[in-house]
Amino acid sequence: MSAALLATPAPLPLHSLPIWVDVSAAAVAAAFGAATGRNRQLPLLAVLVAGVIAGLVGGMIRDVLLGLEAAAIENWYYIPAVLLAALAGGFLAHRLVQGHVSYLSVRGLAVGLLVTIGVQKGIEYRAPADAAIFLGILAGTMGGATADVMAGERAAIFRQAHWGLAAVILSAFIFWLLTTYVDFWVAIVGAVLTVASLDILSVKLGWNSPMFPGDRDPPK
Repeated sequence: MSAALLATPAPLPLHSLPIWVDVSAAAVAAAFGAATGRNRQLPLLAVLVAGVIAGLVGGMIRDVLLGLEAAAIENWYYIPAVLLAALAGGFLAHRLVQGHVSYLSVRGLAVGLLVTIGVQKGIEYRAPADAAIFLGILAGTMGGATADVMAGERAAIFRQAHWGLAAVILSAFIFWLLTTYVDFWVAIVGAVLTVASLDILSVKLGWNSPMFPGDRDPPK
């Protein structure tokens, strides 16, 4: 029995994910991951590794679950692209102050793009709607979570007091809906705006994530 969760035959050309979108999403996420790593005062090589992990891990998990060879391994240009992006992110880290609108906007762009490449590739390989949305959630969160854990931190997506995870889930659903019934490029804009706007509003207005009755609010 195959170990792949969603192994399928040939992709659907109408819903194919443009390679440059996949690489661009990985590069933006790598730059943000490296900037976050430098703001944590990690050594130079650790900053680059954090960027590469943030940029590639989500997409690699997506491909493995689809029963595919990871695009980042199969194609030579992914790793150089994310390395260069991570280097740029490390140098520009001082411009991103955690909690500021610029920081939250870049995080929204990075996560939103990763969500889109997860959902769209699931659709391309005929995954059911719920599975494609799940792939988007994994692609949008696993890279950053892995980099957090390797840096000795609890994964931000699970510890933050705001609506980051809810934004990822909602953006994955919105992207699937728009790319299926409207247009791929409209869906990208919708996903990125959903993540960024909900993240910014929740931080600036102090919205805490829901807790089970009797549990204390998570630390900010």
